[in-house]
Amino acid sequence: MANNENPVIDARKKFLDAFTAADLPIETIPLLASRDRVLAQDLSASLDDPPYNRSIMEGYVLCHSDVTKASEETPVSLKVVGEIKVGQDTALGLEPGKVLQVTTGSFIPAGEYAVVRAWDVKRSGDHIKVNQAAKPNENIEMQGELKKKGTPLFKKGHRMTSADIFVLASQGILEVSVVCAPKVALFSSGNEVIAPTEPFKIGAIWDCNRYGLSSLIEAAGGQPLFQGIMKDNLSQFTAALKQSLETADMAVISGGTAVGGEDFTAALVNAAGSPGTLVNGIPMRSGKPIVLGVANGKPILCVAGHPPEAARGFHLFGEAAIAHLMGAEVPVE
Repeated sequence: MANNENPVIDARKKFLDAFTAADLPIETIPLLASRDRVLAQDLSASLDDPPYNRSIMEGYVLCHSDVTKASEETPVSLKVVGEIKVGQDTALGLEPGKVLQVTTGSFIPAGEYAVVRAWDVKRSGDHIKVNQAAKPNENIEMQGELKKKGTPLFKKGHRMTSADIFVLASQGILEVSVVCAPKVALFSSGNEVIAPTEPFKIGAIWDCNRYGLSSLIEAAGGQPLFQGIMKDNLSQFTAALKQSLETADMAVISGGTAVGGEDFTAALVNAAGSPGTLVNGIPMRSGKPIVLGVANGKPILCVAGHPPEAARGFHLFGEAAIAHLMGAEVPVE
C-alpha cells in the first residue's frame, strides 16, 4: 500500500524497485582504506573474542575452592607467589593456597579459578587475607564469551564504518573485498548554462552543479563521469545519454526540466530506454523538477538546476540509488 503521507518514500520505493544491483567489479583493499566502502562478501570472526581467558580487574587470581567459606569472621590467608603480567602466557605457581597478582587483561589459565579485586583484600608482605567468598570465574572474561570463532560479523552489502574497522582489526582481518564504485554519468543541461572557465555574461549561469554533484556522487560511493553541458535539444541529448549508459551504471541530470512548456526531461528519459520515466514530479517543496526513471536496467535521476534543490534531490534519491546499485542497505528515510 502506498504511503500517502510521505510521497518521497513512495517515489523512492518505486524508483528502487525498478532496477537491481549492478554487476560491479570487486576489489580487495587494505582495511585502513575501507571506511564507507560496501562489502562484497560476508565476514566472520577469525578467532574467539576474547581469544583467551583474561582478568577484567586488578587483583589476585586464586583457586576458587580456597575461598568458598571466606568471610569477615573467617578470613582466608593465601600466599602471593608471583604475578601474571599482561602479555605473559603462563601462570607458574598457581595452585591451592597460592595466588598470583594480576592486572586488567592478564591471561588466566583454564580451571576453577577466580579473581579477587585488589581493594577487597588485605595484603601484608607476601600474603593476602580474603574475607569474602568468590564465584567460579568471577572477574574473569572467558575465552569466546563475546563471540566465538566463525560468528558472523558483517554481511555482504554492509557499508563499513570506523567502528567496524576496530572490530575487524581486533580479529586480525586487515584486508577486505569490496564492491567497486558504480560509474555515474553526470550531465548539466540548459541553454543558459556555461562552464565556469568561460567569461561570465548576463543571462548565463555558470555550471556549479558539475562540481557539487560530482562531490555528492563520490561521497555516496559512486564514480562521477562528467559528460558535458547539454543544450535543450532532445535528439542530441538522447543520443548522448544512451551512449553514456553503454558504460555507466547510472545517470544524473541537472536542469532542463521543461522547455517551451513541454516536459523535456521526462521525454528524454523515455527516449533513453525502457521502462523510461517512473516518477514525473513529486508533491513536495520544489519537487516538480524531479524525474526518476530507468532505461534498460540503469537508473536515471533528474534534479533541478537550482544548486540547493539539485543537492536536495540527490540526497533524497541519488544516494539511495547508488547504495542500491552496490547491493547495500538503503535507509527507509
